Amino acid sequence: MAPTGHWHTLTAVAIATGLLLAGAAPSTAPVAAAEADDSAKTVTVTFLEIHASKEEKEHIDPQLQAIADELKRSKYNCFRLGVTKTQGVVLGKVWELALREDHAARVQPKEIKDDAIVLVMSWVRYEKDEKGERKCKVLLSVPMTLRKGKYLLSGGWKLSSGALMGAVAVK
Repeated sequence: MAPTGHWHTLTAVAIATGLLLAGAAPSTAPVAAAEADDSAKTVTVTFLEIHASKEEKEHIDPQLQAIADELKRSKYNCFRLGVTKTQGVVLGKVWELALREDHAARVQPKEIKDDAIVLVMSWVRYEKDEKGERKCKVLLSVPMTLRKGKYLLSGGWKLSSGALMGAVAVK
């Protein structure tokens, strides 16, 4: 199902990652040491699951006040916090967080830059195929650079009641 409203695109500016230029090294020892250092680096990722809906009375969960202005830009007026999790993720590894109605968020940190993290943020949904086997369908996958401590709000995936949104932050 396609996302609804303006939430089919990310609400924060996402800067696509650039190409890494690799040259021949006179020795493989320094390269191997650098790769070992990178693989040991861990990024702290926080994900907030948000259930958005249209209600008679406006409501924003108190724990979502930091992103209230961004939430109000959507077509919804009621925002309830669902799953909230913080996890240390090693560079290059994918962290997947199960969300409501067979959806999941995936975050893969790629590189640490000064005050930002280069990562890939993906939304997926698990569906059963014609044989009844569970398959993963990628709904959206976006490479970006996210400033440390800032939330990126995305989503808008239609649920049985309302929509699924999420906010991700890194440090």
